[in-house]
Amino acid sequence: MDFSSFLDPKALQDTPRLFTAIAEWLAVFVYFNIYKRDSHGKVYVLQCAGTLLLLMGFQFVAGILPIEFWIPSMVGAVVLMYLSLYIVLDIKPKDCGVITTHAFVLAEFAASLYKQLEVWAVYLNGNESILQSFIIMFVVFALTYNIYYRFERGNFPENRNLNINERELISVIATGIGAFIMSNISFVTTRTPFSATENMLYVRTLVDFGGMLMLMTEMGRRNEMAAKNENDAINQLFLRQYEQYKLALDNSEALRKEMHDMKHYVLALKNEDDPEKRAEVLNDMEQAIAIQESFMNTGNRVLDVILTTKSLQCQKKNITLNAMVDGDVLSVIHVKDICSLFGNIIDNAIEATQMLADKDKRLITLSVRSRNQFIIIECENYTDGSSVRLKKKQERRIFRGVSLPKTTKADNVKHGYGLKSIAQVAEKYGGNMNCSYEDEWFKVKVILSYNE
Repeated sequence: MDFSSFLDPKALQDTPRLFTAIAEWLAVFVYFNIYKRDSHGKVYVLQCAGTLLLLMGFQFVAGILPIEFWIPSMVGAVVLMYLSLYIVLDIKPKDCGVITTHAFVLAEFAASLYKQLEVWAVYLNGNESILQSFIIMFVVFALTYNIYYRFERGNFPENRNLNINERELISVIATGIGAFIMSNISFVTTRTPFSATENMLYVRTLVDFGGMLMLMTEMGRRNEMAAKNENDAINQLFLRQYEQYKLALDNSEALRKEMHDMKHYVLALKNEDDPEKRAEVLNDMEQAIAIQESFMNTGNRVLDVILTTKSLQCQKKNITLNAMVDGDVLSVIHVKDICSLFGNIIDNAIEATQMLADKDKRLITLSVRSRNQFIIIECENYTDGSSVRLKKKQERRIFRGVSLPKTTKADNVKHGYGLKSIAQVAEKYGGNMNCSYEDEWFKVKVILSYNE
């Protein structure tokens, strides 16, 4: 066997087109499984098979084209990978651009590693055969993609959307293009400072490996920052709910005092002859009476203040709030957690319910009860479905093992913190949260564990 023939750049570059297609398909398949964990039905199988056939057909055509079409062929392969990921995963275009770059560099590394080991095997045993190539390809691809999947699946957020901005997208694409150029430049010309015919495969494999690590590290760092920002935002939400409670507490105390002074209103009415001033006093009395009617008495002073405040908000928005609450069972729950838990539960319900055009359907029910060492909190609100998307399993978001509805707002990073903070409180007290949507009713159920 004349090993020198393998040192020819064209021979080194000439990875079988079938293997190239398989490498690209497996890279795409990795991300199919990272993002599509809940859907592996017949449609998904057909999508995977269709993607494989499409890439194989494209590489077959690219293989019979002149060498001048090598770069356009690579671009075409990347476009097919992008379209496959975009259609199957149903994600945002910029997010798909980042994932496609990761998948392409992964495929380049796997193909390069296979080629290097194949040349090494031929050099050792002096034998070149299709069977040997298939065995090396199978072993290399099986190990590479399995190891990569295990690392990468924890490197992406579970709520699917990355919300990549333009700057981040450009940075990722630049990294991918840079790795591709540096790893393949010697196959185009050896007249560069980075070219050495005898080391082409080593350079290609190492550069692709380095590019892959850079992309993974960059995504990991981004996720760490995103997690930190999310925790900061949730903590701010905790504090804001608590501050609202303290303000409502001050206001409620003032209102209760004002109710004790109701006799002064009556006296003012008796002695006032000006019709306009009498009307003003009557208006003040009506507001005070309305507020007094809104006062809740659940057995938990903190919850009383929260429900009273939310009840007044509901009145202004023509929302009916029905509460059946045993506040005594919440005595083991910290004040700030009660504020965050009920403040966010009811705020979310109000936000969804106020959008209903039919005021008769603006209904919210809240119940709190205990059962077998557990506190059960349930809040239901009527909705037409426009404010929540929880019908399909693949549209749910997972946060700390909790299934959350997919927000209908454009920015799902900044929104949805309310439900996440509820989930955090539930986790803190050894419980869980569950969201469901059935017959136009959205329901949040929280179970907390406690010891009497």
